[in-house]
Amino acid sequence: MLITPNDFHRGVVIEYEGNLWQVIDYQHTKIAQARAFVATKIKNLKTGQVLEKKFDSEEKFKRAIIETKSMQVLYRDSEYLHLMDTETYEQYELPIKIVEKEIGFIKDGDTVNVMMYENNPIGISLPPTVVLKVEYTEKAVKGDRVSSVMKPAKLETGITINVPIFIDIGDSVVVNTETSEYVSRA
Repeated sequence: MLITPNDFHRGVVIEYEGNLWQVIDYQHTKIAQARAFVATKIKNLKTGQVLEKKFDSEEKFKRAIIETKSMQVLYRDSEYLHLMDTETYEQYELPIKIVEKEIGFIKDGDTVNVMMYENNPIGISLPPTVVLKVEYTEKAVKGDRVSSVMKPAKLETGITINVPIFIDIGDSVVVNTETSEYVSRA
């Protein structure tokens, strides 16, 4: 199926220069009498490389048909995230460099939606928010009652986000997976 940049939306996967690229961000632009174009930010699903590219609105791309499978995260090592298909018990390896952003929201044992292309895993589709436990954060200073004060907190997956001062070690928090920001206490 062929599509033009006018059909782009976040998450769509296209074949471009012999590789699979996922659209991370896009913006339609028209300047005076010049031809319209689409400014995009695309991610190579094989290498993890992110490019900012402008496409003419009339260009045509082959849209990659991506299947989504529910898989359980078994474990991770220095190079791969090891996954198991929950229906067939078949195991897959997904290079960590491809899912660097997503890995901070995934724990061993979690069930995730894995994007598959020609029966090979190419990425992970995260939900909008996840619940993670606070592993370490500083204690709030007594008397510091301003509601907008934030402090860093290390979560159980290893990522660090800013949380309100009332959050303590052991609390569970809801985190936005797109912006890596605190949403609420779980």
